[in-house]
Amino acid sequence: MTSAVGERTLVLVLGDDPEHTGDIEARFESEWNGSDGDRSVAVETRAVSPDALDVERTADVVVVADEAALDRVRSADRDEAVVAYVDDPTGEIATDPVVDAVVGASEALAETVSWLLARDRRAIVRSEPTRTPSRVERLNAGMAELAAVRSVDEAYRAAIAVAEQVFPTYQSVVAVRDGEWVEPVVASSGTPVEDCNRVRVGTGVAGRAVRTGDTSIAPNPNPDSRFDAPLTVPVGDDVVFQLAADAAGGTDEFDDADRRLAELLGSHLEETLDRIAVTETLRAERDRLLALFTNVPDPAIAYDYADGEPVVRQVNDAFETTFGYEADAVLGESIDEFIVPPDAESEADDLNDRLQRGQNVRREVTRVTADGPRHFILHVIPIHLDAANAAGYAIYTDVTERREREEMLRRQNERLDEFASIVSHDLRNPLSVAEGYVDLARETGDLDHLDRAAAAITRMDELVADLLSLARQGRAVGETESVSLSDVAREAWESVDTDGATLTVESDVTLEASRTRLRELFENVFRNSVEHGSTGSRAEPDDSVEHGRDSADDPLSVRMGATLRGDDGTAVDGFYVEDDGTGLPEDDIDRVFESGFTTDESGTGLGLAISKRIAEAHGWAVEARAAEGGGARFEFRTA
Repeated sequence: MTSAVGERTLVLVLGDDPEHTGDIEARFESEWNGSDGDRSVAVETRAVSPDALDVERTADVVVVADEAALDRVRSADRDEAVVAYVDDPTGEIATDPVVDAVVGASEALAETVSWLLARDRRAIVRSEPTRTPSRVERLNAGMAELAAVRSVDEAYRAAIAVAEQVFPTYQSVVAVRDGEWVEPVVASSGTPVEDCNRVRVGTGVAGRAVRTGDTSIAPNPNPDSRFDAPLTVPVGDDVVFQLAADAAGGTDEFDDADRRLAELLGSHLEETLDRIAVTETLRAERDRLLALFTNVPDPAIAYDYADGEPVVRQVNDAFETTFGYEADAVLGESIDEFIVPPDAESEADDLNDRLQRGQNVRREVTRVTADGPRHFILHVIPIHLDAANAAGYAIYTDVTERREREEMLRRQNERLDEFASIVSHDLRNPLSVAEGYVDLARETGDLDHLDRAAAAITRMDELVADLLSLARQGRAVGETESVSLSDVAREAWESVDTDGATLTVESDVTLEASRTRLRELFENVFRNSVEHGSTGSRAEPDDSVEHGRDSADDPLSVRMGATLRGDDGTAVDGFYVEDDGTGLPEDDIDRVFESGFTTDESGTGLGLAISKRIAEAHGWAVEARAAEGGGARFEFRTA
């Protein structure tokens, strides 16, 4: 490497993928030029394909990025230092004999190139007696290589490479504890690792060093070994580093300087191994958390706070599926802008305020999903509890179906309460009446009493029929269709005992409704008008004109139409039914739709309640009021 003495240095980045090699080149140059370290040597970087290697001038360092680049370097007759830029430091490329160093990041590449150039400069300087670098300088220069490694095996190889620079006349080996044995794993280039013996923990110099943790210079207990007394340095609890001289070489014994340098190298190796262990632990923990975050079945986000807004850092697959947003669409954005409904903004602000104060939040919320608003249990965990926070995790557990079941149970319980009230009160009365008249018939032999008992039983049958209607259909309508309001009303009128009353259809409209249930609505409203507007409960004759009829004996008139007016006089979609009967009790007008409410002792009090349920099942609103000319008016608003 002629550039080691001051000429311009050439670093070639070799690989089949121009985009990849260009990226390595750009990152390397950025790291090289931006570093605060020694950059006294000018560096030229060039990314080329393997085929272009022959036409390039001799480089100082060749960076190989793939197998094709390594094959080309291996077959070329060149003497550049070779650096493998790969993710796997134990793969075939990284462990190839032609490779001098392995890196996996641009900052490590810059450090490694710097170390290679420094090593080459020292090799040239050593040929000049007045510029021989000290062993401490060589050790310090080798620390860059140890600082760049990313795996345990790579650290062992780097330590041996540094030892060859610092202790060029000695052989070195790194051995690692494996259960009850201390196994050699890496040795100097002149000593095949297979020639190094393993020992039990506690035996031999290496085994004793692992157990005691003490550095030693002791005679080799193996009389057949080619090495004299080794210098053994423990590295942490499970690793030893050894230096040994060839017995045939006549090398002097180790001195205190050798011991200090070996212990310093061992200390650097231990720091490197600790760093790798911590990094691996953190990486494993990160991978576990990432796997948990990614695979949790509930939608989840990782967030940071910026200007008081929860900004998305990451979302899982369930979030994308549930809320309908790809990760790229929400990353870096406030999550509230995407899924918080407009009427919940103040709730979201309160939640954000609590989270930033370090409070753990768990509450039920409504959020906008790909299928519309749904209910969730939102569990938000800040990174640090009881402290100001800027980051955390949020998990959304869908409880919509549970809420719907709870609401259904609530309505069922309400109906059960209604049924219990009706059964305990309204059914008991006619039952008592029937029992009384049956007893009288038995006592007196007068069968006319049985007619009265039969009438009471008929009333009970009506009550049971109405109860079944409420229980079986409730607020469900099933399939709907376009129906003519007037047609359904006339069908319902024909099925009601009208007692001489008349029906007038004043206007018609087509509605989307269940024909069967709409007819049932009309039947109950018509029956209510006939029973309460034209029976003995109607007004006295001197009241008849006020309520819209010339005489109380005139037949009841019922009108139905599709024209409604709001309180401000504007048209409203819907329809009405009104009569000219006795009207509604002013004090109880708001109760006429309650189950069991009636002003007629013979009524069940369920007819209007059923009509209201049918209207609500269609999404309509119903209101009772007094008709303008007297009588009762029922309005059904369909929009």
